Amino acid sequence: MTRLSVRLPGYECSMVLWGKRVGVAVAYGALVGAVSRLWKDTWSDSLTFGISMAVVMLGVASAMDIRKRAGKD
Repeated sequence: MTRLSVRLPGYECSMVLWGKRVGVAVAYGALVGAVSRLWKDTWSDSLTFGISMAVVMLGVASAMDIRKRAGKD
């Protein structure tokens, strides 16, 4: 892993956390898309549903992060 020349507090942990969130969202979107395809939906419906669920998961994670930083835990 490349080290930053300027130390930013929490930056590396935040990037790792968002990397994990994106990974989980992509995996969940793929799972939802596969289940949708098993229900005999069309490929475009399955793809759209999987992508929209991944975007919703990232939106919820972003909203939770904003509320946490604002102190409204």
